[in-house]
Amino acid sequence: MISARPLVHKGLIKRVGSGSSISVWYDPWISDSRPRSAICKGINYYPHLMVNQLINSQTSTWNLPLLHQLFESTEIARITGITIATGYRKDTCGWLFTKSGRYTVKSGYRVLQELADEDVIPVFGPDVRRLQAQSWKVKCTTKLQHFIWQIISGCLSVGARPPGLGSIPYPNATTVLSYGALFSNMAHLFWGLPKDDDMLIFPWLLWFIWKARNYKVFSNDDHDPPDVLESAITEARAWATAQTGEIIGPMARVSYPRTEIEGEWCQIDGAWKDTECRAGLGWYNFDPASCSILVGSCNLRRGLSPLQTELESLVWAMQSMLTHNKRQMNFQTDCSELVTMVSKPQDWPAFAILLEEVEKCKRSFQAFSLTHIPRTKNTKADKLARSARDQPYDVYYVNTVPPVTLPVPN
Repeated sequence: MISARPLVHKGLIKRVGSGSSISVWYDPWISDSRPRSAICKGINYYPHLMVNQLINSQTSTWNLPLLHQLFESTEIARITGITIATGYRKDTCGWLFTKSGRYTVKSGYRVLQELADEDVIPVFGPDVRRLQAQSWKVKCTTKLQHFIWQIISGCLSVGARPPGLGSIPYPNATTVLSYGALFSNMAHLFWGLPKDDDMLIFPWLLWFIWKARNYKVFSNDDHDPPDVLESAITEARAWATAQTGEIIGPMARVSYPRTEIEGEWCQIDGAWKDTECRAGLGWYNFDPASCSILVGSCNLRRGLSPLQTELESLVWAMQSMLTHNKRQMNFQTDCSELVTMVSKPQDWPAFAILLEEVEKCKRSFQAFSLTHIPRTKNTKADKLARSARDQPYDVYYVNTVPPVTLPVPN
């Protein structure tokens, strides 16, 4: 854990809740190529400024006059893209280099490769980066890929064999692995094995050897080498069989919940461009029973990512449906990640504030569903969102017909 601290600091970002514990000038709360503190325009007369002092607590919005006094326009765009909670919310920490805000070993390894510190004294010794990269390409489960990466990175004790563990025969092995030569052995497993399906079991074999070693060390429980080999073969074959089975298409995976509400539906979309100062939100509501139509189109300051804008479009559409007393609704989106976020909000801490608002609105619906549809079926909401984004002025429109300044959806 201590050795990983420099890596964590590269991607650690302070997520603004109330902002009362985040220093504007010293804490990494700005999203950039890597997390950083804010950059002041000119002379800094407020060295102890906290983020909550940049927020209008009565309206839960950023204090724009103060932001223009302290920051350049590009910095203001990054700040105003941060969602502000209504009411008090604790400031948290997150990981910048994944969409969800949760740390993954794979993203950490990528950061190590892409953001190497120039001021770090070089370490003399074998360069294992190619081995580490290859660990993520091995055909096996993600858990075993991580396990192999840990072996190469020195996160597991692999240098000693407990007495009595014995030796495990590797099927059809033509080369004897060298005792103590970890990196050479891993390179042989990656690139030196014969082209034989039996050779593909080595990730599972390493895993079950490791488990047998732990049983011996911690419980003095001996596992026969043939049994360890048989367990590895069984698990490897089961995984291989699962990979060749019927693959469920993307539509079936992301449609959640599986049972859609019959009747009224509302298609939603968000429009985001990093070259635009505004993002656009659009929704198109249709009631088959009465053949009535309701549309919504608005723009707002550009968020930090397209995914944030998609989520904001859902929140606005839900609030609008509740305002019009429409409490049984099937919302439809062409963003599969949005469906995943709403179904498992705990896995997306980077969007916690907006996801909490979704959960709050859901409790007011008598029936609610969010399903994925193809982009070609969502052209109405898409045009409403893009048209609002492209307007040079503020747009907020809800009516039974599209606004005259926007193209009529086909």
